[in-house]
Amino acid sequence: MITLKYNGTTYAEFTAAQLQTAGVPEAEIQAAISKDRAVAVSSECRRRIYAAASAEAQMNMATAVGVISSKTASTRTDAEKEILAGAEATMSWIAEMRQTYSSLAADADADFTSDAAWPELPAQIQGMMQDF
Repeated sequence: MITLKYNGTTYAEFTAAQLQTAGVPEAEIQAAISKDRAVAVSSECRRRIYAAASAEAQMNMATAVGVISSKTASTRTDAEKEILAGAEATMSWIAEMRQTYSSLAADADADFTSDAAWPELPAQIQGMMQDF
């Protein structure tokens, strides 16, 4: 079902055929469908990211990185180096997720609910997030 506003009229929960019958141009219909898909794919991306790394875990990680980064590299412990490497891996994975979002939002035929459509969460991140 599609909801859109065209020429001052809101069409709520219409099918594409109903919108065409109502005189809404195909370009407007397709734009609404694309927008709805982008919102759905964004929600799925966000859900997957937060399932792996909650907002609290991400904030705790950022705080730890800030504290560790204030030290010179030669004074960092092995555990601190591991945290920095994990944080880098986490940020890389999140960047991959965002790139995948863009691809999936643009491809109307892609199944964005499938695990196979998204980058796999590295094991390093899984273990690290449990500590935060």
